[in-house]
Amino acid sequence: MSEINIFKKINRNAFNEKLIHRYLFERYYFGDSQQRQKLLPDRLRNYQINLIVPEGTKTEERYRVDLEIFFKNMQNSVPVEVKWQISNFKKDNQKNYIKQKQGFVVVLGKTDKKYFENIDVVIIDHEDFSDWIAENISRLSRESLIYRASSVSDASKSQYWVVFLKGGPKGSAVKNFDRMLKSQPLHPFWAFRQHPKALPHILDMQKGDTIIFLFASTLKGGMAHSKNPKTSIKIHRFYICEIVEPYYMVLDDNRGLFFEDQIKKPSIGDRRWPHFIDFTIKRPYEGPKELLFGPQGKFSESFANSFNHGGGTPYPLSRSQYELLKDKLIKLSKEIE
Repeated sequence: MSEINIFKKINRNAFNEKLIHRYLFERYYFGDSQQRQKLLPDRLRNYQINLIVPEGTKTEERYRVDLEIFFKNMQNSVPVEVKWQISNFKKDNQKNYIKQKQGFVVVLGKTDKKYFENIDVVIIDHEDFSDWIAENISRLSRESLIYRASSVSDASKSQYWVVFLKGGPKGSAVKNFDRMLKSQPLHPFWAFRQHPKALPHILDMQKGDTIIFLFASTLKGGMAHSKNPKTSIKIHRFYICEIVEPYYMVLDDNRGLFFEDQIKKPSIGDRRWPHFIDFTIKRPYEGPKELLFGPQGKFSESFANSFNHGGGTPYPLSRSQYELLKDKLIKLSKEIE
């Protein structure tokens, strides 16, 4: 009788390469200058990052790169390949493409090589990577539960957001929203402007979160929105929504250019509204009468930061703020029905 192997080992590979992609994505965007520069080859450290595309587009002549970085004042994007070890970087199509496009490879495993076949090699600092995981473990765990186990039923863990879009009842924001709803009435989407103070919130939104779109104006004009609690506002429309796809980028010219200048049709690296979400509308109010909200009160900071950081980007609300805002909007809408 053959001998049966009764020894079984546990899987000690607790995460995959995608986690390294996420680490790089967030360090490039939100890390301090030193953290960011350590993750770039010497030749790119004096350039400012404009936009990062996770997993570039796939075409017939190229493979899907792990990241593409668009730097300011640089015409072409820089592709980035991520590997556990430099020894894993061995496919000819990958090496040829990275070399041709002057990209670089990032590795987590230790190596003393700064170059590999004339390609720049960047080594992740293990301690910084561990610190980042420790700082973000709760958020990463919740995201994994949502997508792997469809665990979105725990309302106590949902997040709440407001998007304050300031302008007239026939302003550009309203027109764009109408145009979007006409094109996708069953699957609405929206895009947010690239802004350094807004991006952390855009990336922090998760499936199942609630977001309120407010189309509003003030009784007194002004380019920026005031943080004064006494500032009175009126609401042209509102939409209470649930996020079904939190953050993604669209690289094709159909949806990717939907909110962009239709004459200039900017390239990916120059797009102003590259960050998309999908949602379902749970409760709309579309007028025709305006709602006199009155003084913005305890919502003043949320409204101002949403509008002033990108012209209407998501800003977090506490649960109590969300309940107060939702109840007030519904009450006002019912009063004029």
